[in-house]
Amino acid sequence: MKVDIIVDRISNTEYSFARSTHAGIRHVAHALTYDNPDEYAYKPKQEMFDKRKLTFKIGMIYDLLAYIKENLVDYRVDDYSWSIPYPWKFDARMTGKYSYQKDAITAFYKKRFGIIKVPTRGGKTFIASEIIRIFLESETGNFLFVVDTMDLFNQAVGDIKEFLDPHYKVDIGKIEAGKVDVSKRITVAMIQTMQSVLSARNKDRKKKAGLDKYLKELKFLCVDEIHDNSSDSRLKIYKKCKKLEYQLCLSATPYRSEAWLQSLKLKAWSGDIVYDISEKLLRKRQVLSDYKVFMLLFDHNEVEFLLDGESGTDYAEYRKRIIFENKYRNGALVRILHLLKRLNLKTLVIFQSIEHGNLISRLTRYKFISGVTSIDERAEIKNEFLSDTGKILLTSNIFKKGITLPSVEVLINVDGGLEDANTVQKKGRVLGTTSVKNRSLVIDFFDIYDLHFSEHSETRLNTYISSIGEKNVGILDTSIDDCYETLERWIRKWFLKEETNSSNTQ
Repeated sequence: MKVDIIVDRISNTEYSFARSTHAGIRHVAHALTYDNPDEYAYKPKQEMFDKRKLTFKIGMIYDLLAYIKENLVDYRVDDYSWSIPYPWKFDARMTGKYSYQKDAITAFYKKRFGIIKVPTRGGKTFIASEIIRIFLESETGNFLFVVDTMDLFNQAVGDIKEFLDPHYKVDIGKIEAGKVDVSKRITVAMIQTMQSVLSARNKDRKKKAGLDKYLKELKFLCVDEIHDNSSDSRLKIYKKCKKLEYQLCLSATPYRSEAWLQSLKLKAWSGDIVYDISEKLLRKRQVLSDYKVFMLLFDHNEVEFLLDGESGTDYAEYRKRIIFENKYRNGALVRILHLLKRLNLKTLVIFQSIEHGNLISRLTRYKFISGVTSIDERAEIKNEFLSDTGKILLTSNIFKKGITLPSVEVLINVDGGLEDANTVQKKGRVLGTTSVKNRSLVIDFFDIYDLHFSEHSETRLNTYISSIGEKNVGILDTSIDDCYETLERWIRKWFLKEETNSSNTQ
């Protein structure tokens, strides 16, 4: 029987469809040509295949197979076949409610290239560390774990050592603060340091050549929080790794709806999602806490901000006047913080703006930490915050991802924002369970304003609803007199399980 589409795996990172019929080639070209959703884009369509070589990157295979299934095209795929080393005895900590971690690792080893989508508190570092152990015991060569903040760097080094400690002691090489130590089989790296060392501005040729050689010989690349680490400049560095046998990416939100083209490039390069651990599964397994979202609605269209008609007014100025310096909105935040303090609920407050965080810190006397705060001071303040119940900490976006704060009961997302990925990352800070905590709360602000803010708020609202359902999202109109009394009743009912009569909206 004649087969139109014939796909051959020609390397770890590429497929060829050159043996397809003319009709088959047209099918592949159609399947891997994407309409750009940006109506102002320079290119209305994006082709994700090489027209001359008739090849495409590994991550495109799933889109092609979906097209083939939908259009009932005859095809054949000659692919590589892998599996986890047999017989492998998984770490005993990956049993019971954590058995999904074994499934994720097994799925990755069948592909060797791809993304494991894992929500915060899903055991991302456990998964990566067990994969490291498998690699160390079954392969030769080096493993590189890449992060993009010092907090994540220190956490990764500590977590990997702690996980592997029952099996054996390991030394970890470090690429950070301008230093490059790749003498160990495991290395944890700051991507910013790698960029700096490899840049044309770096005059230390020996250091640059050493890192370049290390990457070209690297066997296993693992990139954490890949959604924030897939710009063209960073992908260029990862693509230096020409001899990879394994490539793992980790994220709760690998693809960003607001960055369509970059997400498409990431999909092609990474190998796409090979295993998806859902929030729903983790809540069912009681790995993640149940949570609700309460949104405080502010209608800024009814307030005069003296912005209309002003020359040079841009988004930053609107945000400054309507969000950061809005006395009514800031007053509501302060009132909510007093309420949460009175209810003895440990609360993390995240700001986009350092100036805004400093302002609220002055008004409330709660400590505010940001990227400006030293690493040691951040660690000290964080540990003090976690040491007891009912504490409140104000932070910039440095804590929006990766950092583990399972005892936090309430997250307040102060400055809004558009990206659904950021919304998921932020709420992940509070979703962990502990021996005394199985419920969490997110408080957000729904800002109504014709320009920008209504759309941003609605995007976040839809992200929450898609995660936990409409019945678990409540909206309170701050213009109604008993708004804050209702908020307190809702909070008491959720955390203290006090019986009240309340509806989900006001």
